[in-house]
Amino acid sequence: MGIDRLMETYYKKGYSKEWINQRLKSIEVRKELTDEWDKQGIKQGQEYALLTDIITKGWSGLTVKMYKNLKKLKRKIFETT
Repeated sequence: MGIDRLMETYYKKGYSKEWINQRLKSIEVRKELTDEWDKQGIKQGQEYALLTDIITKGWSGLTVKMYKNLKKLKRKIFETT
């Protein structure tokens, strides 16, 4: 999804400009992190999930699954056309 479309979608959902900017920054940082993982030969899938779980547990004290359950988050699958 293009940045402009993503911003518009978040804006229509009622998020503030500050929240949207922070969200876009977090997406950028995650992209930089996964690019580095790719350079280091880390495979997507299980290895990404394990590293993400370690990072999440470090800042929240919870695994990704526990955090998602706490926040009642569902996994979103984006389709590309």
